[in-house]
Amino acid sequence: MTNLELAWALEEMGDLLEIKGEEPFKVRAYHRAARSLEQFEEEASVLFCRGELEKIPGIGKNLAKKIAELLETGQSTFLNNLRREIPSGLRQMLAIPGLGAKSVRLLYEHLHVTTLDELEEAARSKRVRQVPGMGSKTELAILRGIELLRETQEKIPIGIARSLAEMFRRQLLALPGVERVEVAGSLRRGCEMVGDVDLLAAVRPGNEVLEVMAGHPQVKEVLAREENHLCLRTWTGVKVEIFLVPPEKYTVAWFYLTGSAEHRRKLQELARRQGKDPAACGLLDRLEDEGIKLDEEADIYRSLQLPFIVPELREGRGEIEAAVAGLLPRLVTLEDIKGDLHMHTRWSDGLSSIEEMVAAARQKGYAYLAITEHSRSLGVARGLSVEKLLAQQEEIRSLNRKFTDITILAGIEVDILSDGSLDYAEEILASLDLVIASIHSGFQQSEEQLMARIEAALRHPYVDILGHPTGRMLARRRPYAVDVGRIIELAAETGTILEINSSPDRLDLTAEAALRAKEYGVPVCINTDAHDCYHLDDIWYGVTTARRAWLEPQDIVNCWDLDKLQARLKRNRHKR
Repeated sequence: MTNLELAWALEEMGDLLEIKGEEPFKVRAYHRAARSLEQFEEEASVLFCRGELEKIPGIGKNLAKKIAELLETGQSTFLNNLRREIPSGLRQMLAIPGLGAKSVRLLYEHLHVTTLDELEEAARSKRVRQVPGMGSKTELAILRGIELLRETQEKIPIGIARSLAEMFRRQLLALPGVERVEVAGSLRRGCEMVGDVDLLAAVRPGNEVLEVMAGHPQVKEVLAREENHLCLRTWTGVKVEIFLVPPEKYTVAWFYLTGSAEHRRKLQELARRQGKDPAACGLLDRLEDEGIKLDEEADIYRSLQLPFIVPELREGRGEIEAAVAGLLPRLVTLEDIKGDLHMHTRWSDGLSSIEEMVAAARQKGYAYLAITEHSRSLGVARGLSVEKLLAQQEEIRSLNRKFTDITILAGIEVDILSDGSLDYAEEILASLDLVIASIHSGFQQSEEQLMARIEAALRHPYVDILGHPTGRMLARRRPYAVDVGRIIELAAETGTILEINSSPDRLDLTAEAALRAKEYGVPVCINTDAHDCYHLDDIWYGVTTARRAWLEPQDIVNCWDLDKLQARLKRNRHKR
């Protein structure tokens, strides 16, 4: 089993234990271990052979035994027992915004609902309000949540799709007769939600790719099988499409499968206006059409006198017109990122120490990073008391004396409380290098109340960044009721930076909102919100979102040198 499969098993164990009512610390242990496995670079199976499973962060003796059983047998006695004990539909209910494990357990005990359909019927028939602690607002929230789940059930977040794609890509490359494999489709374009995972393989005659992949242990069913195409559904419900082409047709096929259809259509129109045959330029109508041999995708654009257009921009939203006019942006890249300004450590609910985070940041070549724990009101995340916050600042000062190639900023992710006030007094916030303000509670408030809270935070003299501005969780929670356009206008007025949260569960701001922020002159910050050193790699998702937003390095504050960044922070403006 791969690390990803092991992580899914541990995540399910944690969810089922939570529904069962186990102690929170036990539930957190399973969820932390799952996050750790997702990002751990070495396969757990290799460590298992060496008897070193406990070297994985968050894996103790008890969890190591459960992982060992999964690796040896592909099954877990503990998980199977939980599944028999707890109906599978209850776990789906946890995805409904605002419906925690305690509520799911109460609904099951009082109404005997075991599926989303049964829960929906109970809410519509007004039986949910009969459950202790629930009312008409809970019924409405449940109905809205189920609607959201059904809207997104045919799509999956980019984080899940990318992990699966890389696993299949790696395994395809190991098969005889396969020369090259790349991701295509909406996943290659960096879309936040994708309908399936598209993979293109360059193969030699006599390969057995279709036969081998049809029997892959991750495959639940084969949906379609043709001479050069295999459509699969995995046990997790994700659709995977594998396309096979000879090496000489690879470039035009990769371009075609990457899309978007609108981008291809507009290029074909441009070719015809230039008096050219689109097919002769490498622009196919169908993948099965005979294509010309090209060395690289850039050749397609050169044939139309255009500069190369990166996949993230290929949506038919003005990129071709910009290319014709010579106005394509110099998009941000991973190499432009000079630091990460939002992360959590063991001081609150993280898995890594400050020093481990610093080591990972140095390995990335970062010039700076900010440690931003949760503030004291967020008890579930072990938010810092004032005393602990001051003690952490001292540790950061000590580490800054140790390192000469990186600067550690002492920050905080302070909660915007329900009345719009912040979780610490102004003098405490003034002592920090950087302050992120975020909403972590009161999601059900009206738009007027939520916007008043956000406006108060943006106008605060020491709030530098608004964290994950809309609070959405991909496929799990809609944005709360806020006016994003008004937030951007307020940020422009108050000089507050807006965050693109790189967590693949969030990607908040969206690309569309980030582009609007650029138009208003509001700088953004691409942060990971990492809770361990491995998740610093999630910066890829934020950079991809920024590229889809047409952002350049000058639009992003953590692409700036430290001096320029610090001069931009509210507390330092008077020093200009």
